[in-house]
This record gives sequence, C-alpha cells and structure tokens, in this order.
Amino acid sequence: MRIKLHLKPLTPNPQVMWNYHYPLASWLYRIIAKADADYATFLHGKGYVASNGKSFKHFTFSDLHFKMGKKLTNGFEIASPNVQWTVSFLIDKTAENFIIGLFRDQEIRLFNQEFDATFIIERVETFSEPIISSSTQLWASSAMVVAEKVNGNYQYLEPTDKLFEKYLIDGLIDKYISMKLERGESIDSTLNDQHIAFKLLDTSKMKSRKVTIKEGGGAATEIKGYRNFSFELTAPPEIIKVGLYGGLGKYGATGFGYCEVVES
Repeated sequence: MRIKLHLKPLTPNPQVMWNYHYPLASWLYRIIAKADADYATFLHGKGYVASNGKSFKHFTFSDLHFKMGKKLTNGFEIASPNVQWTVSFLIDKTAENFIIGLFRDQEIRLFNQEFDATFIIERVETFSEPIISSSTQLWASSAMVVAEKVNGNYQYLEPTDKLFEKYLIDGLIDKYISMKLERGESIDSTLNDQHIAFKLLDTSKMKSRKVTIKEGGGAATEIKGYRNFSFELTAPPEIIKVGLYGGLGKYGATGFGYCEVVES
C-alpha cells in the first residue's frame, strides 16, 4: 500500500539538511514503535530474512516534494506552504487501516546540529493499487542503489552498466523469497525458470545522487544511486509488487528505490 502525507511546516520557510533520508527513516521506526513495539523491533533487528541470510524491511518512501527556495551549503530552504511525502509498505490488506492510523495528526521533526524543522501531518491520502502486468513500465522517482561488492567495498553501478540488471534482479528475488518465508508460504519450484528481466528505456533526465547515511557520526556512509529514468520490469506480477512497494535495489527502508508505475 501507499500513503501520501500532506505536511505543513510549523514555521515559514523551514531549512532542511540535504541528507534527510536517514532522519525520515528513523522517524518512521519511532512511529511504528509507538503502535507496535514488537513489530518495530522485528523490522529494526531481524527483518524479513531470505534463505541466503539477507534481510529486508519491505518498506520505502519517496523524496520530499516541495517548492525549493534558497540553497544552502548543507541544506535548503522550503519555499512552499506544504510538502508531500509518500510512504510505501508491502503489507497484507488486513494491516492497512493500522498503518493509515499511525500517521494521522503526527509531527515530523528533521534535525541535526545545523538544521531543525518540524512539520505536522495535515492529511493522509491513500492510493488505489496500480495495474501491474508481467511487463510493467516503471519510473525511478527516488535514487535507486545497485552495487557490486569488490574486495569488501560496494561499487555503485549506473543503470547502463551491464551488471546492473543482474544485481537488481538478484536482490528482487531475494526480497520476494524473504516475504514468502516470513508468511510461511511455499515458494514456486519453477521460480528459477521464470523470465525476470530489466530493460532500460529512457535516460534523458537521469541524474546521479549521493546521500550520506548517519551523517555526523562515526558510522556515516556515503552511497550513490540514480533517479529520473524509466525502465521495463518483466516478472510475475507478485514479484514486481515486492519491488514496487518495498523498494528496488539496496537501502529501500532509507528511501531509495521508490518507483512509480508509468501509466500507458
């Protein structure tokens, strides 16, 4: 499911850090913990584990959408009176009302040593589920992170790289398996024979983006992804849904790999 949150700044022209993704992710964990501490602990600790031991959170979120004002060295000013933010969860229908209720009338505070901005959630808007076929065109709205590990370090790949498809698809299959295992559902024995493919379509507006996670701390990590490109994903619809709602590529729970279906 996806929920658009309409945010109102509590002060005019608030200033926000460029690297706001990790603070938003931390806020999401806190909100979930208020309602269901066990579930929040599960997500933050174990997560959904695939048969190869990799774990996933199965949620993601969009970038913040607003009218930008003045650009600052380490941040920016929001010039619009409202901000839109979409959160996306791969959850059962029975949990949707619970998730929606978490966000009503909440405050979001984004702060570090240099910036401090607070927003109130004025309205919560739900989306109808898009039509997903076995070949679905998607738009990478937020940065998608795909990487190859070389000598213990990640080498971040462009969508044009010949290895991009391999690592994107491998990760998607792992996410799908982790979801099935957690639900206690059987995995299709023909999964390895399914045609699952990535086809790059339009890169004319594609941009790279570097984001620092846990900025200012000893565990700070800079990651690089690519956004604003379209592609076709071919797979069984239930596998495509895993990537659409939980994020495609790495670091979905920190707001990367958020994609939208391109309406025909």
